[in-house]
Amino acid sequence: MVFKYEQLEGDTIGAEGRLYDETSALYFTGWGVYEDIIFPGTGIDWSISHVAAPAVEGASLKCMITGGDPYNNVFFTNTCALRWEGDPWVHQSAKYLVYELDVYIEGKLDCNEPDTATIEGLELTWQHIEIPYSHGFGVQFSKGGEWRYWDDQMDALGQAKGWRSFSPELFYCLIPNQWYHIQLEGYVTPSEIVYHRMRIDEIVFDLTSARLPYVPASEGWVENFLQIGMQINGNKATESAHGHGVDPVAVYLDNVTYTGFTLLEE
Repeated sequence: MVFKYEQLEGDTIGAEGRLYDETSALYFTGWGVYEDIIFPGTGIDWSISHVAAPAVEGASLKCMITGGDPYNNVFFTNTCALRWEGDPWVHQSAKYLVYELDVYIEGKLDCNEPDTATIEGLELTWQHIEIPYSHGFGVQFSKGGEWRYWDDQMDALGQAKGWRSFSPELFYCLIPNQWYHIQLEGYVTPSEIVYHRMRIDEIVFDLTSARLPYVPASEGWVENFLQIGMQINGNKATESAHGHGVDPVAVYLDNVTYTGFTLLEE
């Protein structure tokens, strides 16, 4: 094992700048928030906090869209470790990456009636940035029950290809107001990144149809880092009482763990 970060749901929220871990001599950020605005001139409202319930063990992290305009998203991220590229990077041998967490969606969600959902979708991301490359993984659950993977390759317009269906397509519906234990695994070979498998409770899904070449890290990035994230995709409001264009919806995270191994230890 190269690294293991546990109980990340309890980390600092909204720290200003980087924090320093004297034990590892690495920096970290705790939980931060990025507003993913789809249409210029619109907005999204959100909150993030630690709460006693619902929780699997101790306190959970409550991430919420509280209002705003339809189809905008909120990305909740935690950079577990980072170091300037000119310094030795202690996690460089971590090629097999495991993101594990308990997830609870609070809202309306029925994959058989997706138009009634208060959430458009849920995204889970995990990455290892090793300058000059970005080894990024992401899966997206949509309100209709399909799971897709993120393809960071650029198209002819210079945009990421985005979410793509697995082959064969993968469907598994999440039910609101109950906990799921999700484990996501991917690895990095000398020439590509490979989605390996996803476990939801006791069910295992093979993801190896998704194999992608390396992509460059974003221009201007000068640090190696590890990061995990969860994004709530806002839907068009189905409930008129709250007066917003998007329905409020909360996602709770617990037992959040990010682990890295060498490929020989997978």
